[in-house]
Amino acid sequence: MKPAFSLVFFTVSSGAGLGLLALAALVDLFAPGSLPAQALWRGALLGLALLAAGLTSSLLHLANPRNAWRSFARLRTSWLSREATAAGALFAVGAAYVLRVFGDGAGPVRVLLGLATCLLAWLVLVCTAMIYASLKPIRQWHTRWTPTNFLLLGHWSGAMLLAALACAYAPRAGAFFALATALGVAALAGKLAYWHAIGDAALAPTLERAIGVREGVHGPAPISVAHARLLDVGHSHGTFLTREFGFVLARRHAGALRVAVLALGFGLPLAWLVAGAARWQPAIAAAACCIIGLLVERWLFFAEARHTVRLYHGDPRT
Repeated sequence: MKPAFSLVFFTVSSGAGLGLLALAALVDLFAPGSLPAQALWRGALLGLALLAAGLTSSLLHLANPRNAWRSFARLRTSWLSREATAAGALFAVGAAYVLRVFGDGAGPVRVLLGLATCLLAWLVLVCTAMIYASLKPIRQWHTRWTPTNFLLLGHWSGAMLLAALACAYAPRAGAFFALATALGVAALAGKLAYWHAIGDAALAPTLERAIGVREGVHGPAPISVAHARLLDVGHSHGTFLTREFGFVLARRHAGALRVAVLALGFGLPLAWLVAGAARWQPAIAAAACCIIGLLVERWLFFAEARHTVRLYHGDPRT
């Protein structure tokens, strides 16, 4: 698939914002007082800002951004509509939660708002992931690892931002370092498992499977099996399909970019967490490094995806 930077930025920015929102609410619910109120409301506000920036960026991917309102019209059948609806509800509930924490209000209302904020953040993350995981023609996306990775990577980047806030405001940031480290290791394991899953070409669609002939057609002797082959692609110039679905990423480039993801998105941030340098300046640098690495990871997520339609344009498998 042809990577669109608007979607790359959208999924990374919104994922970090949603992860930060969910973690901030969970900290407020289950470890009250561990993070000062000013850090909590600023963290939740930053999460909403990152979500808003991501959604704004996603509008650039539309041919006509004025039609964005139509994304709310298919709630029963479209994960995109569910994402948009849940995001709208999250903005309302999240804003109320920020105001409640800013006013240093306690009690059941704050608890309910925090719980609703966390659940809605998870719902938006799942809906975003399912937009891609529900697409059966793209083998690299139609896997359980897609929503798993969206959830883990969103919380990993959100945890790095939360750790930076803890360094700036909390007297002790050790617990937040431990939380971020656990989420980072889990996200790394999930990413490696995803790469292993999409690298297994045993079940990759071929032209025979695409037209319903799984292992070729058995013909009369001496021809034991007649395999399908493409005679003509049906066009002499590039088309929309070749532009959008014909993007080819060289294997050596994919390998180099994966190394960059491991180094920037996981290695350096985890090294900072293990070192335990609880100062806000390196904390911000580590969080920025993590997000840059995840931008590369998400670009790869799109670039390595191969639509089944490519079988009808000369690819032996997708």
